[in-house]
Amino acid sequence: MFQSDFDIQRSSTLAAFLDDCGIDSYEDLARRANTAPDWFWGRVIDHAGIRFNRPYAMLRDMSEGPDSIRWAVEGTLNLTETCLDARIADGLGEKIAIDWVGEDGSRRQWTYAKLAAEASRVASALAARGVQPGQAVGIYMPMIPKIEAAFLGIARLGAIAVPLFSGFAPHAIVSRLNDAGAVAVLTADATPRRGKPIWMEATLAEALTEVPSVHTVCSLRRFGGAVAASARDLDWAETVGTASPDFAAVPVKAEDAFLIAYTSGTTGRPKGVVHTHLGVQAKATADFLLCLDMKRDDRHLWMTDMGWVMGPLTLLSVLLSGATLVLAEGAPSMPGDPFRLLRLASDMKVTHMGVAPTLVRQFMTQDPAPLSGYDLSPLRIVASTGEPWTDDAWLWQLDHICRRRAVPLNISGGTELFGAILTSTVLHEVKPGGFSAQALGVGAKVLREDGSEAAPGEVGELVVTQPPMGLTPAIWGDRERYLETYWSTFPGMWRHGDWVRCDPHGTWYILGRSDDTLNIAGKRIGPPEIEAALTETGKVVDAAAIAAPDDIKGVAVVCVCVAAPGVSPDDALVEQLRDRVGEVVSKPFRPREIHFVEALPKTRSMKTMRRIVRAAFLNEDPGDLSSISNPETMQPIANLRKDKS
Repeated sequence: MFQSDFDIQRSSTLAAFLDDCGIDSYEDLARRANTAPDWFWGRVIDHAGIRFNRPYAMLRDMSEGPDSIRWAVEGTLNLTETCLDARIADGLGEKIAIDWVGEDGSRRQWTYAKLAAEASRVASALAARGVQPGQAVGIYMPMIPKIEAAFLGIARLGAIAVPLFSGFAPHAIVSRLNDAGAVAVLTADATPRRGKPIWMEATLAEALTEVPSVHTVCSLRRFGGAVAASARDLDWAETVGTASPDFAAVPVKAEDAFLIAYTSGTTGRPKGVVHTHLGVQAKATADFLLCLDMKRDDRHLWMTDMGWVMGPLTLLSVLLSGATLVLAEGAPSMPGDPFRLLRLASDMKVTHMGVAPTLVRQFMTQDPAPLSGYDLSPLRIVASTGEPWTDDAWLWQLDHICRRRAVPLNISGGTELFGAILTSTVLHEVKPGGFSAQALGVGAKVLREDGSEAAPGEVGELVVTQPPMGLTPAIWGDRERYLETYWSTFPGMWRHGDWVRCDPHGTWYILGRSDDTLNIAGKRIGPPEIEAALTETGKVVDAAAIAAPDDIKGVAVVCVCVAAPGVSPDDALVEQLRDRVGEVVSKPFRPREIHFVEALPKTRSMKTMRRIVRAAFLNEDPGDLSSISNPETMQPIANLRKDKS
């Protein structure tokens, strides 16, 4: 357990917000946010200082049901007026907005004024090429300051940003740009990886042979690559670099799309999750500025990619709070620099940081000696999301990253909400791996299969009963899929797809995706509980528990693991691990098989892709593979079953 420092609590933005609202506790605020959403989201809009060009006539229109909710009816705005123009009007024009560090240690700083000017140049250049408000523009770039300018410039024009993971192969690019109907793409010739350029523009060029709607490509020359000889292909310096830095923000309707964030499913094409100018600002304010206590003096680092929702979310949260984004290109752990994320936090004087549980488990396999040379004393908040924690990883983080001083805050939500359903705050006691509260304005509940509410401590489906501002209003171009995916299981409630439980003391726990849930002889369990039993032995550093057909039980547990350094898997270890699961979890969940590989399939944000593990092991269709960062891990898993047969 961890009780945050009293000074951090007393000086928190959340404490000030409660006082301003005349409310005594977070729980009282959460209840009022659920019962009086118009009041709550109105207060959030005021707190963020969100600018409207035309005031809204009605904040929340639920006349057609929660799956068709409309916000700020008749209102118009552009998020860059709040995130950039208002910050400069506040006197922050010369403050550092982006402090960038490259893989080779090179540094670059952009002020708020510089970021606003560069975003305007992007908007000007796109407008000159005939890009109109409401049209989609792809972003296929590395994590450098100009990607933030690209994102904000598209928004300033009133166009729709379609960020693409910088490691995507051509097929993944084709599917997303065609689905969005993109008319332009902003890119770079290459990105460095361990000192060598990875040619992004060549990958994009291959993809665009199958995307006829794109008429403009603007490429940043970082490594001297030649611009393709085509009227479609332009040099960034000659187009964006010479464009006007004074492009006025284009107002759009509050319900108009500004971002399509693609998220992969188990089957079919990726889902284009739509977000609006108003929704992302309000949700980021509620989650990051209030619950995660991001402040104007913070220097925030969360190593991610603009192709995943955390990239846009961290950028907008920083700008809304008037803080500084510490932007790092490259990986959080590298050969010769295994704790790169923590070294950067020390070097860049980071105060507010994000981590992933899987990354912490990787850190745990390294010699911790270098950590003594890192000054992490400026750290105040260490947020986390992605995968469920194991207790040993949580305590390692508390000792080696937080240093028993910074507050560890766990959040869970998804691309579709542009933020959290469950959260932690500095005002609560934080338990290992738990969430101290539901996020504000979501009406989170735990439901049984029949739709009745689960008892405290009982496992069930996580649902949202009160659609928050920021919840996606659509899957791009597919209303039927939107309703079927999220609204069909429990009528009138959003089903998120997570198994959770809330203990009698109010702490929530995520037990894994409900699609991953194991049902063994009528007993259900989330894979993380089995995986934690394995990793806590110290013999295993990563594990994926899946369900496989069984002649007797119908379904049996199979685990695919990564052995800890220095551990040689043998039959004795397998039996030890099987027994451990039986002791810690339950005998019915004792694995039928345990196998070892060098690595498990991961997303860029380090989530284990259990569906890919299962598909490879059982020789099934894996569905969409565009999110996998290490596809080479699939064949060794497929070979496990072959070897066994």
